[in-house]
Amino acid sequence: MGIVKIEGRTLREALEVAKEKVGDTAVVISRKKAEGRVLLAVADAPPKSPTALLSMRQEARSLLSRAKITQGANITSVERCLRSRGASKALIHRVCEAVSHKSTDGTHPLDLAVEELATAFPIAQAKIVPGQTSILAFVGAAGAGKTTSVAKLAGHLVRSGRKVVMISLDVHRVGAAEQIRALGQAVTCPTMAARDILQVTSLLQGEERPDVILLDTSGRPEVDGEALRRLQTVLDQGAESANLATYLVAETTTRSAVLEEELIQLGELAIDGCIVTKADETRKPAPVLEFLARHNIGVAFLSAGRDLQRDLLRASGEIFANLMLKGRVL
Repeated sequence: MGIVKIEGRTLREALEVAKEKVGDTAVVISRKKAEGRVLLAVADAPPKSPTALLSMRQEARSLLSRAKITQGANITSVERCLRSRGASKALIHRVCEAVSHKSTDGTHPLDLAVEELATAFPIAQAKIVPGQTSILAFVGAAGAGKTTSVAKLAGHLVRSGRKVVMISLDVHRVGAAEQIRALGQAVTCPTMAARDILQVTSLLQGEERPDVILLDTSGRPEVDGEALRRLQTVLDQGAESANLATYLVAETTTRSAVLEEELIQLGELAIDGCIVTKADETRKPAPVLEFLARHNIGVAFLSAGRDLQRDLLRASGEIFANLMLKGRVL
């Protein structure tokens, strides 16, 4: 039989497994701890000479150094990590099942989990039509980070050479117009305030029409949903070459029940994607990401800080995996 590797959650458990698999003559040649497990290299008979013992020890070290961890420990480490990020039982089960069926030859279990988590959450694709002005509307509760997200995206688009205008529909909140004007200056983007959403159509005429219009809504989902449906109707009926896409802005700290209520208040409004904000302010991002996945809402960008130039990241499988396993985007 030679030397075999035995695992257990404790030394006692590992010894019991060794006795069951190898028999009463089992001899422990080497042992080590890895990812909360005890690993034993066990022979089925004692060595017959010092030379044989030396050879057994070399084989045991080689055996325990291969495959950092096997299926049982994979599940333990991955499950513990996902639970600390607030993952549901369903997601934990899905990821652990995937990891347990993958090869573990020299691959760390968390790396195996990365592959599954990278596909667990949908990614929104940009709704850009060549030759048309893209109107991107940001909806969500007040304080979710809509205005800052609009400014971050505006800066990104301006730096890429696009003609961009930021429009605020939040004309009733004290200081809202001044805020978006200041942010526009910071990212070198023109801004305007609109009391009626149909004022947007005035920008769709002439040669100076922008490539992208970014709408910062009022933060009142019921009102914003109705306004955007009006705008969509006008665009559908008119001759303007423009397309409208709506993005939900959701904080990682928001409870799923709150987001559910926001979607209800928005009514029959198509949601083309989501901007996940404040990804640096919680160690448990899973509930929001899982909520979006259940509603088939893809994530377009993640915001993880206040820097207007650096802290808006395009969604990717790698970022999702980092959030779920490390609690941060990078």
